Amino acid sequence: MVVSASSVLGYKHNPIKILTRSHGAIVVCVCSILYLASYLPSINVRHEWESAWSDAPRRLIVFGDSWSDNGRYPIDSPQKQLLPVTEEAQGLVWTEWLCLAIKCNHHDNFARSLPSTSVTDLRGAVVDGGVLNRTLAGEHGEITTLSDLKTQVAQWLRFEKRQYTSSRRREKEKRGTIFTVWFSLWDIWYYSQLDSDDASEAIRQTIDTLFGQLDVIADSWPLGTKIILPEAMDPTFLPGWSMKRTGPAGSDHSADDQRNAVQLVKQWNAALDMRASDWHKGQIYIYNTNEWMLDQVRERQLIIGDMFDHNGLGKSGSPWESVHSGCVGDGETPSSVDVKGAAGRPRCSEPGKYLFW
Repeated sequence: MVVSASSVLGYKHNPIKILTRSHGAIVVCVCSILYLASYLPSINVRHEWESAWSDAPRRLIVFGDSWSDNGRYPIDSPQKQLLPVTEEAQGLVWTEWLCLAIKCNHHDNFARSLPSTSVTDLRGAVVDGGVLNRTLAGEHGEITTLSDLKTQVAQWLRFEKRQYTSSRRREKEKRGTIFTVWFSLWDIWYYSQLDSDDASEAIRQTIDTLFGQLDVIADSWPLGTKIILPEAMDPTFLPGWSMKRTGPAGSDHSADDQRNAVQLVKQWNAALDMRASDWHKGQIYIYNTNEWMLDQVRERQLIIGDMFDHNGLGKSGSPWESVHSGCVGDGETPSSVDVKGAAGRPRCSEPGKYLFW
């Protein structure tokens, strides 16, 4: 079964900063809980919630990249020099907010982030490092990525075996478990540099791998697998895209990569919807994160222009003062940075007013 918020909900709604983690991404899932509840009644519908969760441990199992990594690793923790730099001002990642919303007792997070400084030649977490190597290795040599989805699922299975003798391993816990799988940003970041045919084929193979791993998860979790699967977001709106691609110091002055990335996002999300509708091993909840993020950007632009659209976007104000630059400074926008962050990084004084960290 597949459920897509985009069809039912109305939308009014790291090398350094290459892919900055969004404060807005935290809100994405929290804003969706009431809708999600009608399909996963154990989450937030009061009467069914009480019966479904009664005495049952609530568990969240997370796979993904830097958007989902909370810095707590149940197995195979990264070496110290590979840990991302974090600080309290960043707030919680979206899966931590989700865990609070469903009152989960266990949050087992297998997502991985790049270190905040470029100390290695590592690439960010993608769905399938093998596809990345086959596609790009000829030009760049052997490519090493952070744990891809295959590796993260394998780590989870090893972790599960370790839990068999633990009180955490109960049938009722299985019934009270939600999986989240959110990749795509690094996949699209890398493949957008290819010609359109090669990039499209890489995305096709990547989606094949993603659903192959969903099969592995479902086959290992037979009691009603529930999976939250956010769609891809357009990376060209992220602060790092301008810095590394289309900006003065970037590599994409003709915007070829940008046009390619936009098409790959469309391909990814269309394939996700189509494949999910044919997947019958559990329940998949798809959230249109890209539309949500674009609305945040549009709304701020409309407010600045003292306008609103036919849906009312721009009428009620925006929670963000900045939707283009990140809170953590890159030295190019001194007016936006006035506080030293973790590891001496300059950052803004009011992170909550920035859409991107």
